Amino acid sequence: MSEETKSQELKYYERLNIQVLTIDKVKLLIKRNVRNTLTCWEKGKNIQRIAFHIIGPAGVGKTDICKQIASELSAEMKEPWKMIIVKAPVLSRDDFLIPFPVTSNGQTKFKMLYSDFVPIEETSCGLFVVDEFGRGDHNLQQLMWQIQNEFKIHLRDFPKKWFVISIDNPDDQEYSMDLLEDAAGLRRMLHIYVDVSAPAFLKYAKINGFHPAVIEFIETHNEYLYDFQAQKQGSVYANPASWEKVSDILWGYEMTDGIKGNNLANLYDIESLASGMLNISKTRMFIDFLKERKDINPQDVFRTYGKVKREVQKLVDEKDNVRLGQLMSSFATYLTVNRPTYGNPEMKNINDFLLDIPVDTAAIFLSTIDTLPRQSQEFLYLTRLHLSMMDKFTEYKKKFYEKMVQKSEEASSLIDKAR
Repeated sequence: MSEETKSQELKYYERLNIQVLTIDKVKLLIKRNVRNTLTCWEKGKNIQRIAFHIIGPAGVGKTDICKQIASELSAEMKEPWKMIIVKAPVLSRDDFLIPFPVTSNGQTKFKMLYSDFVPIEETSCGLFVVDEFGRGDHNLQQLMWQIQNEFKIHLRDFPKKWFVISIDNPDDQEYSMDLLEDAAGLRRMLHIYVDVSAPAFLKYAKINGFHPAVIEFIETHNEYLYDFQAQKQGSVYANPASWEKVSDILWGYEMTDGIKGNNLANLYDIESLASGMLNISKTRMFIDFLKERKDINPQDVFRTYGKVKREVQKLVDEKDNVRLGQLMSSFATYLTVNRPTYGNPEMKNINDFLLDIPVDTAAIFLSTIDTLPRQSQEFLYLTRLHLSMMDKFTEYKKKFYEKMVQKSEEASSLIDKAR
């Protein structure tokens, strides 16, 4: 076998000789580098900005972490971080630089105008993200090289607090991306390869309120998170992005009629929709999984808790903390998303439910409030509900809220002693 053939059979990250990282690690490293760079500038050390090149399978969350980085930097640094994202395959050089004729003393010259894609506010902060950089046309790539190497476009410098991230799918057989392995391409950017990671996906899914059925299915069947075989065959394939869409579909049905195994009409509809994102075979496996689930509808907990109390108590008796945690997360999401009208009967249902389950699981109710942006409609809704229940139900205040405060104080005391 020739050396050239061996090279072609190597994975992209093997050819580049770089590490493979999880998506959450990539986010952490890029955000930390941005903050470190800004700190060095503030302290008088004028280090260079780094242009990052994130490579990884389609749908793994590369674009999404850029949005998360911008959002988290805004919150941490108390100033707005913008994000401009450009899709290289559908743009040309003319989308960035617009020649404008200017006539003076009978002579016409062309002045370059810059499109809205180009950041111009000198005091602004942001991320300039080039999606599918390797699939852009040659002229556009030359312009992008200038952005990544010099942090400028034509004659205009980017504002100093703007950082550049390029995103690509790996140039393996299942993709059609021009190689970026020439010496100039390799030296201009910091290359990071991100691979599919079930633990990273599940962590993201739980933080962002994915439907419990999706979380349970991937926890049980890690191998179905990304269907590489279907992708190579050119068919619709399961990937983290498609599972997020399936989760949204499930929540839509959950919040209306429910998706228990006996609700066949909804399951048929879900199967029809999900097969367009997961493919038929993976969808049928998932639907079979849904039919076997014995989920408790969070809407039933809110409106008619007496009807599902026995099912909840069974989970408590069996110490099924995973299912209890998923139920509590689903219930918190139901309240946050729908903000249903409540009176004494509904508050009594919530009170009884929270007192029936372990206090550590019930704590998700309060922790959900704490994670919401202040002054948001969701925060105000849950805060008012909590205060109303404190006022109406002595048990809620003494057996739940005060116990939570006590546990928090005990934890703080242990931490202080450890120090």
